[in-house]
Amino acid sequence: MRKWKWIHKWFSLVLGVFILLWALSGIVLNHRPLVSAVDVSRNWLPEVYQYKNWNNASIRGGLRLGADSLLMYGNAGIWLTDTTFTSYQKFDLGFKAGADSRKINKLFKTKAGILFAGTQSGLYRFDVQQHKWEHIPFDLPDERIVDITARGEKVVFLSRSEVIIADDRYDAPEYARFELPRAVNDDGRASLFRTLWVLHSGEIYGKLGVLFVDLLGLLLIFLVVSGYIYFFYPKWIRKRKRKSRPTKTWLNQLKFNQKWHNKIGIWIVGFLIFNTLTGIFLRPPLLIAIAESKVGKIPFSSLNNPNPWHDKLRMIHWNEAGNYWLIGSNEGLYKAQADFSGSLVPFQKQPPLSVMGINVFEQLEAEIFVVGSFNGLFFWQPESGYVRDMISGELPKEKSSAGSPLGDYLISGLIRLPNHNLIFEYNKGLIEHDIPMPAAISNEPMPLWNFALEIHTGRIFQGMIGDFYILIIPLFGSAVLLILVAGLIRWLKKYRRKRVI
Repeated sequence: MRKWKWIHKWFSLVLGVFILLWALSGIVLNHRPLVSAVDVSRNWLPEVYQYKNWNNASIRGGLRLGADSLLMYGNAGIWLTDTTFTSYQKFDLGFKAGADSRKINKLFKTKAGILFAGTQSGLYRFDVQQHKWEHIPFDLPDERIVDITARGEKVVFLSRSEVIIADDRYDAPEYARFELPRAVNDDGRASLFRTLWVLHSGEIYGKLGVLFVDLLGLLLIFLVVSGYIYFFYPKWIRKRKRKSRPTKTWLNQLKFNQKWHNKIGIWIVGFLIFNTLTGIFLRPPLLIAIAESKVGKIPFSSLNNPNPWHDKLRMIHWNEAGNYWLIGSNEGLYKAQADFSGSLVPFQKQPPLSVMGINVFEQLEAEIFVVGSFNGLFFWQPESGYVRDMISGELPKEKSSAGSPLGDYLISGLIRLPNHNLIFEYNKGLIEHDIPMPAAISNEPMPLWNFALEIHTGRIFQGMIGDFYILIIPLFGSAVLLILVAGLIRWLKKYRRKRVI
């Protein structure tokens, strides 16, 4: 009994502040649209989060507007510059407030000269006369547009779940939506990682599930605060008594907190244990153990979506030479027929891709593409299956399932110029070239949602302890499990004693 009491008491006292941060950040992560307008200054954050040398995906790509002008875009928004990179002008008038809404996934200019932006907050079209961006609402559950391309006179937008096709010269938001057919290798099961993800966040059962997990977070905050009150109040009450000060209010607060700490704790301890366990497996190193695993889809849940590509799509490109669509997803690259009929077929030989998404996809020649992700940057010929590392010139190496899911270069962006390419790596920034990053761009803030993500995953401590931060979630999660189990055991023993008496 004493052992469990000691664990529950002292682990909670030491880790309580971190549990508060964990719970608060989790609630923020569950409500991205609500906090999208709130930013955090990078000057307040560790050095690793500050924009330097175009790092942290500040730039994902570029679009030539003319012989001497270029639009650079990425997490830092859109910036108009010249081809010598000597002057920069912000180009985001019309976007929703907040750095999160100004995250640009793709800029695209049609044959008719219409400029589109696919962003975290939806699709935008540039109004030349008013010189600002206009939001084009789509009737989609998730408005995020991850890619834009064209085929003939049609412009094609890709959400994370559907393909949307519109006329190149349209003035009204008229469009056709397509759900892609199932892939031939789709076994109808879901990845274990995705399953644990939606269980942990509550998304498994939609908005009600999310609100339930939010409630767990709020109750967890109460348990931490009431635990601190239970520890400190008796000492403060004794001091007040010695000084002949009133203690009734303090005693009432202490009794209230003790009563409801025990009641709420026993009501939700099972849910908290389950939520903690699912969270531990969403980060390395335990993530590596489940990365390749699949499980059956849970009935009547968000995973059992009739759209087989729900929240999986990342890239689309029309291959004129092969007369088919190239579709990129978080599960690899696929071939789709021109009219999207028939099952999608995975390419047998394709570049190694990160589950975190495809960040670069550019066509160099008729049958040569450049594909980049956090697994590196590669030349790829879809028909022949030729793959070669664009930076090292070597053939891609087979990765061990027990090793790191990341490559030597975490490719976050690419800008193609007439005589060379600008390659952007997430941590290092611009590699192989030297272009000073102006203060105007480096001072762009971080979205509150991303700040909460860094806290919730433990990455915020990377600047303090280096690569050992990867152990924070499994160690911290294990300690929280001990706190919960110890509290449950103490309650059960007290309950048994009462029944015996």
